[in-house]
Amino acid sequence: MTSIYKFLLEKSAEGEIITGHSYAVYINLFLLFIVISQRGLSMRLNKQFATFYGIVLGDGCLSKVGKHHFISISGHKKDDYAFFVKINPIINNIRNKETNFRMRRKYGKIEFNFCDKKLFEKLASISFPVGKKVTQLIINYKFNNFKRFVIKGLFATDGSLVLTNNNGTLYPRLEISSISKGLLEQVSAYLKLKGIKSKVYISKKYQNNWNTLFRLQSNGQTNLLLFRRKIGFLNPKHEDRFHQYKKSVGGGI
Repeated sequence: MTSIYKFLLEKSAEGEIITGHSYAVYINLFLLFIVISQRGLSMRLNKQFATFYGIVLGDGCLSKVGKHHFISISGHKKDDYAFFVKINPIINNIRNKETNFRMRRKYGKIEFNFCDKKLFEKLASISFPVGKKVTQLIINYKFNNFKRFVIKGLFATDGSLVLTNNNGTLYPRLEISSISKGLLEQVSAYLKLKGIKSKVYISKKYQNNWNTLFRLQSNGQTNLLLFRRKIGFLNPKHEDRFHQYKKSVGGGI
């Protein structure tokens, strides 16, 4: 494609007039050059890719079977259906091709599962583990300028907005669970920069060599409002829960 572009520039520099059929051919070649040169741009580290990366950090997995490079994202078949519809265009744009999710009713989940070697290798090159997720899972430093969007994607999959009923009054609590304490500490440090208070602690210890589960927790209305404004809810179920809370306090927030 570079040679086509160079050829067209040379013709232009020489002042050669291209007409008729040849003109159409050269124009089509030039348009093809533009299209091909644009491929892969969506895989650059930008807001959209950072959001996708956060989603995969939460409920995604990379697996290699023979020569096939699989990327999968799973969620609850009912609770996350609207979320999967919402992120479908993001994945299509990143891959530059149509990608469909499917219902797996037998397992109670909804799932994206596709082969994409280029995207697979891109994720693997920025610290995403292949196979089982590890306790060293982190937000790669290359996303330092896009952490908000990584966290937004992560919360959409591994986060929850809990409303605790205390004598008829609802108290909000934001939570993100992970086996990676380091990942949650990165998130907590970023939230602190945005004025959002949170703590990371052990949620559950398992026997039989299972990894300890950690939880990031941020309590109260003030932190909830700051999180929604400075990070945002990508998963519609979290926005629905927020409006449930808002209604409970008279809508004056």
